[in-house]
Amino acid sequence: MGKVLIAYNNDSETVLHDFFESCADEAKQICADNGINYSSVCPPDLNEQSVVGVMPDHHLCFIAAHGDVDGIYNEDAKAVVSIHTTNYNFKDKGLYSIACRCAQNLHPHLKALGLRFFVGYNDTFNIRGEHEPFINSAMAGLKSLLSGENVDIAKEKMLTVYDEQIVALDATDPMAAIELVHNREALVFEGDNNLT
Repeated sequence: MGKVLIAYNNDSETVLHDFFESCADEAKQICADNGINYSSVCPPDLNEQSVVGVMPDHHLCFIAAHGDVDGIYNEDAKAVVSIHTTNYNFKDKGLYSIACRCAQNLHPHLKALGLRFFVGYNDTFNIRGEHEPFINSAMAGLKSLLSGENVDIAKEKMLTVYDEQIVALDATDPMAAIELVHNREALVFEGDNNLT
């Protein structure tokens, strides 16, 4: 796996900024554990140029921020990557996103431009109670991919972690378990099996 870009919104005024930052910290640790070079970007530098603009130097973009059907946004609600940004730099690259609804319009848009791999959600990404089960589930696919496993295996491992976390939460916080089930059902995970 080539270099990974880790982008996240940790602006203190942003709802769930601590969750986004925790996911990014986990992404950095996964890269470090697997000897993968990465660069990171966060506010006030989280923008189209610092993400889409640097993709020629990266193989995969990981992003944790708020999103909607058309894109993913920074702390000022400006598009970082959306159907309105210039996205040719995503040709033959991957996007691993923890953002609401971006699998609806953004994913097919990027796929048409040659995106080889996508993880995201076609509905809201919900969080309730303790963040750890949600982080573990959302990051499981990245952990598998960056350890060298193919897309099919990574997807299966991610779904398995979701299932395990749901069972564990069901015993302690059934309402949070319901939100995790929602996220699992909204997951879109697809791409070429051989990414390296």
